Amino acid sequence: MKTQTPVTELSADPVYRPICTTAVLSTIAGLLALLAAVLVYDLGSETFLLVSAVGIFAGFRGLSTVRRYDMAGRGLARAGLGFSVLALGAGFCINAYQAAIEVPKGCRPISYEPLQPKPGEQIPATAQALHGQKIFIKGYMYPSSQSTGIREFVLCRDNGTCCFGGQPKLTDMIEVKLKEPLALDFHSGLRHVAGTFRVEPNNSPGALGSVLYHLDADYAR
Repeated sequence: MKTQTPVTELSADPVYRPICTTAVLSTIAGLLALLAAVLVYDLGSETFLLVSAVGIFAGFRGLSTVRRYDMAGRGLARAGLGFSVLALGAGFCINAYQAAIEVPKGCRPISYEPLQPKPGEQIPATAQALHGQKIFIKGYMYPSSQSTGIREFVLCRDNGTCCFGGQPKLTDMIEVKLKEPLALDFHSGLRHVAGTFRVEPNNSPGALGSVLYHLDADYAR
């Protein structure tokens, strides 16, 4: 009698699950947020906050998409979310620490907000109140024909106009004059300057027209 060979049941093929692209994006954004947090004092808080926000949004969106469509990438979304939250905390701590040790003694740290006029004002009262005071402010160097040994330059609120050669707002510019022996080389990143603030309409070097705000700086980096 012929013996029948038992039929072996074939195992089913594993189910393929596509990787959620939003989860991948969240991991990349989280890593970039950590880098931005470390460099927050050079890049500015806006950059690290924006990248962290993108990472957090992409992380939550990635987790939702993975659950809803049974996709792969849950670990990536969680990692991106964790990196972004960590970057927020680290960035705020680093920024606060650097600000505490970088502001020269006797100087008042300010932003560009007090320099902005309200409707009907040409020069805001908040800016006039700073006249003659020692202040510390951060900004970007407007490019000029000189690249090294710079002792006079225009400090701008953001690097958008600087990089693309646009005309900054009048109240977003400060003409900086460095006291001897200070001098800087051109740098597209954030600069930190401190000195005596003056409100005085005057012609600035180059083709930027009149400048309202001036700084006789004895500290710059």
